[in-house]
Amino acid sequence: MKILVNNIKSTNSTLLVRLLKRITKFPVEVFGSDVSEPGYIASSTFVDKYFQAPSIDDDMAYLNFIQDLSDKYKIDFIFISTDKEIRFVDKHKDEINIPFFNCPSETISLFQDKLNSSIAIKELGIDVPPIYSNLFGKDKVIFRKRRSVSSEGIYVVDLSKSKYIENHFRTDWFAQKYIMGTTYIVDMFADSNGVPKLILPRKKIEVQMASAFRSQIVKNERLIDACKLIYSKYKIPGLSNIEFIENDDGLFFIEINLRIGGSATAGIIASFNYIEQYLEHFVNGTPLESLETYMECVAWNSVVSRFYDEVIFN
Repeated sequence: MKILVNNIKSTNSTLLVRLLKRITKFPVEVFGSDVSEPGYIASSTFVDKYFQAPSIDDDMAYLNFIQDLSDKYKIDFIFISTDKEIRFVDKHKDEINIPFFNCPSETISLFQDKLNSSIAIKELGIDVPPIYSNLFGKDKVIFRKRRSVSSEGIYVVDLSKSKYIENHFRTDWFAQKYIMGTTYIVDMFADSNGVPKLILPRKKIEVQMASAFRSQIVKNERLIDACKLIYSKYKIPGLSNIEFIENDDGLFFIEINLRIGGSATAGIIASFNYIEQYLEHFVNGTPLESLETYMECVAWNSVVSRFYDEVIFN
C-alpha cells in the first residue's frame, strides 16, 4: 500500500510517518513531501521516498504536484494530517485523483472556526468558557484567533492589572474568560460513518514547545460521555482530537481538531497502533470492531513520556 503524507515537518505528519512505518500486517510504502530540501527536516529521512513540494498556498502548483506523484507512482491513499491540507483537499476534492478521506465540508467549516464551534458545542449542553462581547469589568481573559493552529493565535491578559493591551478587537478574533484547571486531550478514532471506535483521554502532565510532553491515559467517564454526545450529533469520521479543561466548576470544551494530534503517540503506545485499522477500514473497506472491544486494549492510568532525538543527513 502506497501512502502519501505531506508537510512532514509538522509534528502531526512526523508522528504519522513513524506510525505507518511500524505497520507489519501488510506492506506499506510511505511517500513524504515538504517545501524543504531533503535532509533539512528529520522526517525526510524516515520515509521511503521524499519529494520537495511547492507551497500549499500556491493552489495550482500544489495540485499539479500531487497529480504528478499519482501518475508516476500510483499512490493508493493520501493521509491528511494538517489543517491547511484539510481545507485544500476539501476545496479540490473533485480534482484530486488519489483516494483520500476527509470530513464533510460543513463539518470542516464549523470546527475550523473556534468561535462557531464553541457556540455549537454549548448548544449541545456542554460548557465552554464564557464568551465575552463586552470586556468592561472583566479580569483575566483569553483572546483567540477564530482560525489558528495549536498555541498560535492566543493572547492572554489580565485586564485588572495591564495598563495597555494588544489590539485583538477584530472580527477574526474573539474573547473568552480565562479558566484554569486540568487539560485533557481526547484522541478519537471513528469509522467512516463517524461512529466512535476508540476514545482515548490524555491528561496533560507536562508541556514542552506547546505540545504534551508527558501524559497520563485516563478513563474519565465524564470526558468519554461528552465525546459520545458530540459525535452523536456531528459524526466526525476518521482521526480527530478534542481539548477540554476540567476544574471544580465542571468540564469545559476548548476545541476540536479534525486530524491526528501531534502527541497522539501517547495514546497509541498505551493501546495499539490503530493506524493499521484505519487503513484497513478507509482504504480496503474492512469493518472495525466495537468501541468496547478497542477500549479493552488500553493500558489505563499509564504515564507516557516523549523524548527528542537527532538525525544526521549526508
